[in-house]
This record gives sequence, C-alpha cells and structure tokens, in this order.
Amino acid sequence: MITWIGIDDTDTYDKGCTTYVMYNMLKEFLKTRGEWRIINYPRLIRLNPNVPFKTRGNAAVSVGLNIDDPREALELAEWAVDAFSHKVGKTSPGIVVSTSNNEHWIYWKALTDVIPLNTAIRWMNKLGVIYKGGRGVIGALASVMADLNLDSTLELLAYSELTPKPSIPINLIKKLNDSTSPLTFENMDDEYVLIQPHGNDPVVFGIRGDSPHHIIHFASMLMSEIDVEPRWLIYLTNQATGHHVSSIVNKPYTIGYVEGSVNDVKLVEGGNIEVNVNSTPVFSYRHYGFKSIDKATYLIAYGGFKPGINNLDLYMEGGFALIIKGTVKNPKCPRCGSGLESTGRVGLLKCPKCGLITGLPKLMNYASEFLLEEPRGSEVRHLHKPIVRVGLEGLVKAFNRPSLWII
Repeated sequence: MITWIGIDDTDTYDKGCTTYVMYNMLKEFLKTRGEWRIINYPRLIRLNPNVPFKTRGNAAVSVGLNIDDPREALELAEWAVDAFSHKVGKTSPGIVVSTSNNEHWIYWKALTDVIPLNTAIRWMNKLGVIYKGGRGVIGALASVMADLNLDSTLELLAYSELTPKPSIPINLIKKLNDSTSPLTFENMDDEYVLIQPHGNDPVVFGIRGDSPHHIIHFASMLMSEIDVEPRWLIYLTNQATGHHVSSIVNKPYTIGYVEGSVNDVKLVEGGNIEVNVNSTPVFSYRHYGFKSIDKATYLIAYGGFKPGINNLDLYMEGGFALIIKGTVKNPKCPRCGSGLESTGRVGLLKCPKCGLITGLPKLMNYASEFLLEEPRGSEVRHLHKPIVRVGLEGLVKAFNRPSLWII
C-alpha cells in the first residue's frame, strides 16, 4: 500500500531544518527496507510566501512509502520529528499520513491563500487523513497533495552538523556554475554565493536544477574540496516554478497583482521606493535591486498584499516597467532647410539663415522601453521562476531517479 507522509513546522527562525527531519527519517527507513519502497523522490514544497506566521522558507516535506500499515508511517514520522525538530516559540510541528495524494486543490489553496487550522482539520476528517500535532499539519497536508505534474525542479541538499560550516571555494562554484547552467540555476549572483545558507541549520549547501545528473556532479565536485562526510538527499520541488502566481486572490497575505499608470513615486524609510499605481501603493525594497520602477510610466507588478493605512499595499516581487521618454525639437526651415529657432513669441519660429518666420508646430518624438523587473539573485524567493527556466518546464520527468539520490 502506498502511504504518503507529510511533515512541517519543525524548525525555528534560527535553528533546525524540516528537510533534515525527512533525511533522517528516510535513512532510518532504509536500514530495514529496500529503496524500491520509497516512491520517487521525497518532495520539498514551498507554500504561500506571504503567510505572516511562516518560518524561514515556509517549506513542508512529504514522501510516498510502500508499506503495509499507515500506522507504521505515523510511528516513523513521530520518531523523526521528536528526534530532529526544534520546538521553540511558535514552532508547531505537524504530521499527516494519507493513502491518497490526489486532492490537488488543497495544494493550490495553500500556495495562494491563508488556511486556518480548523479548516484543514475539517478537510482531513472528511478525507480520512491521519494527522498529529499542531499548525504544521496545514503545510504537511499541502505537501502530500502537491501537484507537480506540469512543472517541477530538483534540489540536492547536503548536510553536516559541524560548526562552523565549512567554506566552499568560490572559484570552484563559478566553474561548476558555468559548466552546468542552465540545468542548474541560482548558484551565483555576480560574486555572491547563493548555494550556502548562513543560518544555524545543518544544510551545507543546496544545488537546484532540472537534471539530477548535473546537480550530483556539482555536489560531488564540491564535496571533494571540503572536509565533510558526504550526506545528501535530492528533493522534487515546486521551487522556481512560479506556481504561487497561478491564482490572484487580492486579499491580505496573498499574492497580488497591480497594473496601471504610475501616478506618484517617492522615497520612503530605508531608501525603499513607494510607487502609486491606480491609487494602490506598491513598495519596492531597496535591497531587491529593481532598476526602473522609479522611472516607470506604466507598471505591471505582482507580490504580496499586506494591510495598509487605507487599503491593501503591494510588496513587489517582480513585474514589468514601461518607460516612455519624450523629446521636443524645432522643425527645419521649409525654405532653406536650416534649423528654426524661437522668436520669443508663442507659436512662432524664425530661420536664422533666410529670416523666414513661420508658425510650424514643434516636432514630438517618443521612445519607449519595456523592461522586465526581477529581484537580484540574493533576494529571489524560492517560488520565483527565473528566466533561465523558461522552456525547461517538465524536463525533470525525462530523467529516472539516479542511484545517488540519497547518501
């Protein structure tokens, strides 16, 4: 019987990692069971990035196991959560066990809206889902029901409990990035390394891509250069798919969309920019690095809606800026071809060469640019779909799971 296990909310803002709970659970499972009993890759699912009570990356994990009794799956998940989670402050771990993962509408709801705990519990009771724990059951359920049929990506996460984390040679990362792109992505942003987190968690690095062979090659080369015992796990993910913009809800703490003429631009606290678009304030954080919205004539923006003073404010994640520049110049003299000059009288121009005075209108020229606004690499949200992935949707399905997906 294929049974799905979902786990969420096991970390804090500064410690722990839900993916590490899954890694240890699968390693324990493999001690007594064959690899064939694990259905495909485990899944790392990012949920609504605008939920106010999320932890760092708002990620939940799940996996399908071929076992005889769902209660065995629950016991295994309980052991892993108890042993490797960090229950501090508002952390509220949750476990979900289900023999079905076809209720994809739950996943899409969790990506684009805020789901109250009592609503999730009502759904699980109706579906006959086993659950245990606190608020984490919401994300755990969404991960189990994730819809990755149209597009998905992979991420290899390497682990170590050593502190401090080993440093990775930047020149090697540059070389590997150049040789594996675009089948791996978001490894570097100019000189800034994106693959190594800086928090107090066991992740040494994470390599994202559409080809398991390229990310394993990347990880193997890194491991050969740092003094760490190789331990990693490849996840199937919804990262870099843009799934969260599939439905625009326009409610607080959901994804939002604004389009229209720019009425006003002003600098606000911290060097951030506020753009007024059709009476909706759109905020651009300075560190996101958007290049042109302060010059935009027309703006198409998407991001997270938060309650503002009078209405909802949009905190921009990306979009397009239309910039229109106009120039005005005098026409040529119709008699001799010289450039006409102003006479000082409204509507009249004079030729300095032949002396002709004329009421010819001035010439208006317009130039326009339509620019893609993307945040700099170090500020990209997990779900944001980068340009390099356009055309690679669904490529993951072309590869079988390699033998080194977990070590």
